Amino acid sequence: MAITFIPAIEPSLENIFNQQTLTLSIYLCLGVMASAIVETDDNYKGRGKFIVTIAGCFFIASTSIELLMPYPILFAIGLFLSSFTFMMLAVYGTHYNKIGFGAVLIAIYTMIGYQTETSWYIQPLYFSLGALWYGFFSIIWNICSPYQSLRVQLAQLFFTLSRYQLQKAMLFNESEGRKRSDIFAIRQQLALINISIMARLVNSKNIIQSRFQISHKQEELNRLNYLYFVAEQIHERICASQYSYSQLESQFGKSQILEGYHQLLLQLSEDCYQLGLSITDKKNYQHSRRLKWNVRALSDQLHLLQQQDRLTKKESEAMQALQTIFDNISEISHLLKEISKAQQDNSIQTTVVPVDMVTAEKLGIRKTFSNALKPSNMTFKHAMRISICLSIAYILQYQFSLTHGFWLLLTVLFVCQPSFSETRKRLVQRTIGTLLGILICYPIIMFIESSWAQVILLLLSAFLFFNYLRTNYGLAVIFITLFVMFIFNLLNGAGMVILPARIGETLLGCILSLMAISFIFPDWQFLRFPALVNQLLTYSERYFKQVSDQYQYGRSENLNYRITRFETFNSDAMLTTAWQSMLIEPNSKQKLHKEAYALANRCDALVSYIAALASHRHKMDNYQDNIALQNLVNATYLQINRANKIELLDTNEINDTIEKFEEYKIDFNGEELLIVEQLRLIAFTALDIQLLLQQLNFNSKSAN
Repeated sequence: MAITFIPAIEPSLENIFNQQTLTLSIYLCLGVMASAIVETDDNYKGRGKFIVTIAGCFFIASTSIELLMPYPILFAIGLFLSSFTFMMLAVYGTHYNKIGFGAVLIAIYTMIGYQTETSWYIQPLYFSLGALWYGFFSIIWNICSPYQSLRVQLAQLFFTLSRYQLQKAMLFNESEGRKRSDIFAIRQQLALINISIMARLVNSKNIIQSRFQISHKQEELNRLNYLYFVAEQIHERICASQYSYSQLESQFGKSQILEGYHQLLLQLSEDCYQLGLSITDKKNYQHSRRLKWNVRALSDQLHLLQQQDRLTKKESEAMQALQTIFDNISEISHLLKEISKAQQDNSIQTTVVPVDMVTAEKLGIRKTFSNALKPSNMTFKHAMRISICLSIAYILQYQFSLTHGFWLLLTVLFVCQPSFSETRKRLVQRTIGTLLGILICYPIIMFIESSWAQVILLLLSAFLFFNYLRTNYGLAVIFITLFVMFIFNLLNGAGMVILPARIGETLLGCILSLMAISFIFPDWQFLRFPALVNQLLTYSERYFKQVSDQYQYGRSENLNYRITRFETFNSDAMLTTAWQSMLIEPNSKQKLHKEAYALANRCDALVSYIAALASHRHKMDNYQDNIALQNLVNATYLQINRANKIELLDTNEINDTIEKFEEYKIDFNGEELLIVEQLRLIAFTALDIQLLLQQLNFNSKSAN
């Protein structure tokens, strides 16, 4: 039994929903959708330039398809060359990468909508108009609400910082922080959360830089930029690792002091979450009284514990470590308090200079492109995979006369990603999303025959697709499947007929993508490990050097320091991501997964130990006269430097370094002793990395 909507009006809609009008409207919708998929989060000026460029590329790509479709051989050659060229645009940056992807996408849309009786310029024109139409509203929205996307990213950043602190609180939990295996599991979770933190920091930084290109005199942007500036400092402090948590447990497990740290971190997590909510709701953040009380209560507990007599040497060292950890955590509370005070007093007067990455020397357009044309370049490898895969998909569609075979190409474009792990995730999401979309759409098409109702559902599906595209690809696939089914049902009433083709060609496209990433320039993660480790150690060396210099010259959050810190943590996140991606790859490509895990773990620990040294950095009055401390700083720096040069590994030198730390340790006390202990952790972790790298030979392991 069919469900109809507003029967009295339905006949009058026949003029609106005639075949020609529907076809042209759908062309416009596809242009809008393609433009939205490749949209950049730029300022309104940048968006304007991008939209004009993308509309022009849409017209050229669509026109090429229209003119070559009648000539299969020329079409196949043109498809390979054009898709390769468009995908290679990624070497010029993110904007060009999106332009290239959008051009290939609109080319496939043109194949789907191609009709011999339709003039060649109809699809290119309407696709371009759809892109311009979406771009117009995108620019208007950006002018009216220029900071909405930045607020979303900053809110998510503080939510993720909250999760990090919640996880770190477990290190002080009596039931979860006792065993060594538990500590390793918690550290692994912290490393994974750090990946999300860095992704939010990167997104926020890019948006801030884009908005500052318009003008530095933007009051709200200054306030949001200040929050980003504070988030960087909180991130450095919560990532810090002071002393050994297992030793703290052995020394103070019977007292209640560690539970105090647990409760304080839980409250900090809650306050970071509340700060994120205040950003979303555009309200001022209120520093909680409970957090202030927890800080004071833990300070009192520490004071009472320090008054105890007969502390052994190890207990005294652990006591100083507890004090250092407390100082670091209380500074996070102070940073949150400063945010509350600044918002209430409206005292953010100056612009905090945004993090600006060091840009590489710009090469000419031709030289940049030619330098990327080599099998070692990731962009080249991905462009080759996509172009070969699309060509094979077209040949299959042509040879077997697949009526809806161009969905095969569309699946390949969306599923085939630069790495095996990303491709496998997309494959699962695409398959499940398509099947669920069909299951949902089947009863709708069966029982709702009204064109008006189906158009509304089509628009709703498109809206939900845009909404989830960047946050949940699996859900986005469900809604794009609904969108496609409604389109075909409105055009020719074939919504039900195309179900088998939609399922079969989606599965075939997933198989093609999986074969492409496995056999065309395969890029297994363990082969990337040497370069990633080298990158992290290089930035760690610079990070340590700048931190140690500030003990001599004074604390500073200068731009150079922030860039180095940012790159170090980002390199750490990339290494952890590579390790996680390795676990998704075939078992035959995981020959070194245990060694890679050990290496990633030690590299993450190295960054955490340097962050701990950084969290307490300040000018030491006696630094210049303290030759012993300078020697230990130099010895530590040397070990980080040598970690990148395992051919220089000398067993005698390692023994000398260990003896030097143990020998000098007795000459220090108080703050200096804590610095020496942190230097020892950094130096010995660097030594561990040296030994691991010496035992491993990634390049000798072939990916057979």
